[in-house]
Amino acid sequence: MNKLYGKISKITSHEGISLVNIKTEYVTLGTVLIDTPQSCSYLKIGKKITVAFKETEVAIALPNLGTISMANQINCKISKIENGKVLAKISLTCKDGNITSIITTNSSQRLQLKERLEVIALIKANEISLIDEEN
Repeated sequence: MNKLYGKISKITSHEGISLVNIKTEYVTLGTVLIDTPQSCSYLKIGKKITVAFKETEVAIALPNLGTISMANQINCKISKIENGKVLAKISLTCKDGNITSIITTNSSQRLQLKERLEVIALIKANEISLIDEEN
């Protein structure tokens, strides 16, 4: 499980669903929750929070990506690649820490991924979980 740390910077809620923005030291990430500040005690502006997401939910893009709907984009550098027969484990370093991505080996080869290459890690908002580690 990938984990980054930040503070809740914005909450937009409507009909039981919230879009929550979390500001890490270097990037703002967003997640969609089936919760609101009224139903979830840790949903507060300024609250320190852990952002968690699975390795299989991290897509890799090259920097010339263009405009896409995925707002959770983290600039990274590849620190290690482990290409298996089916899957590839891509270890990434970003300003906020380390992230791991599991993609197909075919995709790793098609993108010509290699160590020290600068890439963008993409995470869909509905794949990010928030963890209140203070409780």
